[in-house]
Amino acid sequence: MGPLETLVSPHMSLADAEKSTEVDVTIGRLEPQRFAEIVAARTQQNLDPASSLCLACTDVLDVTGAGLMLVSGERSLGCVGVSDPVTEAVEQVEYTLGEGPCVTAYRTKNPVFDPDLADENIDQWPEFRRGALEAGVRAAFGFPLLVDRICIGALNLYRDRSGALTDAQIDDAVVVARLASRTLLSWQADAPPGTVAWQLEQVPNHRMQVHQATGRISVQAGVSLAAASQHAAVLRGAGLIASRRQGGAVLHVLTPLGAELLQAG
Repeated sequence: MGPLETLVSPHMSLADAEKSTEVDVTIGRLEPQRFAEIVAARTQQNLDPASSLCLACTDVLDVTGAGLMLVSGERSLGCVGVSDPVTEAVEQVEYTLGEGPCVTAYRTKNPVFDPDLADENIDQWPEFRRGALEAGVRAAFGFPLLVDRICIGALNLYRDRSGALTDAQIDDAVVVARLASRTLLSWQADAPPGTVAWQLEQVPNHRMQVHQATGRISVQAGVSLAAASQHAAVLRGAGLIASRRQGGAVLHVLTPLGAELLQAG
């Protein structure tokens, strides 16, 4: 059984799950066909399918970033798609800390809103809020990815300015989350039995290792998770991080030079 198949009820087939994600277009203004066209247009820009899906979310919802997280039972399979590097940095912070709008939306199966991450009167997700602000995010919102009554993950939305979503944006975000759920399941439904859809292949394992390496860099270098993530590309280019395959995963680890420099610092 493939990883996405375990995200739905053990008594529910992927075909049944797809039927249960039929979208009620009367909820918001967004029509599924329009959203599909925007996803297709993004895909034509030579982007991978998961990134195209996230970028389409930002296009129709007027937000600056979007990310998709999948969860199987109590085990997070990690972020499977992001719209941009800043969102990826914030998603890494949330994954590593285990707190934030995506995690809460998944656990409660309800939308979660934090329109002003700098509001000191709000005490939820203190470490996530700090990391998100350092990355340049000012507002964050989470929407559950529901398949019937089963939650398979969450859609994260970010803005670089504070402010609440409008009622219309919330309604459309609910529709987008349902469409994203159906898209993820349709990808997996087309995959050979026992395999992961090519659109998602290696993404969870890859990102999980990135989070672990980023966390280690953050601790040893004494910088925030967001800063470590944003500088990961530079670290790889400087020969401080190496990538290698181990089974089905791509591991990102410190090189001897990287470890030596960090210890010396």
